[in-house]
Amino acid sequence: MKTSIRLYYIMCMVAIGITFFSGMKQGLVGLGIFALSPYVLALLLLRIAKHHTAVITAKVVALFIISVGLYFLLDTTYMEKHLAYKFSFLFIPLWQLTMLLVSGLVIYLSNGKALDIPEQKEDV
Repeated sequence: MKTSIRLYYIMCMVAIGITFFSGMKQGLVGLGIFALSPYVLALLLLRIAKHHTAVITAKVVALFIISVGLYFLLDTTYMEKHLAYKFSFLFIPLWQLTMLLVSGLVIYLSNGKALDIPEQKEDV
């Protein structure tokens, strides 16, 4: 495992811990586990990225997903008392999963897996 990717693995694990304990504190077991799924998927994208461009894309996406997701989660949970925090455990992960779906396709294509076209033999 490369040293530069370890930092992103650690950031994902910290985000998983913060989200998990925040969900358990609010008593939202099911939504709390659903809120963990984008960070687990970000870990997966970091793991499957092999090509240099795919690794950079996975790092940027993981950093963006973690920073913006935790900001909105902590903002709606602790800063704004009038907001329904239950919705933050539903809509923030949906937004994150949408971003990860699009960026996962980019990472997949950057790895070159989708470009492996088998050669066709011509019948003469």
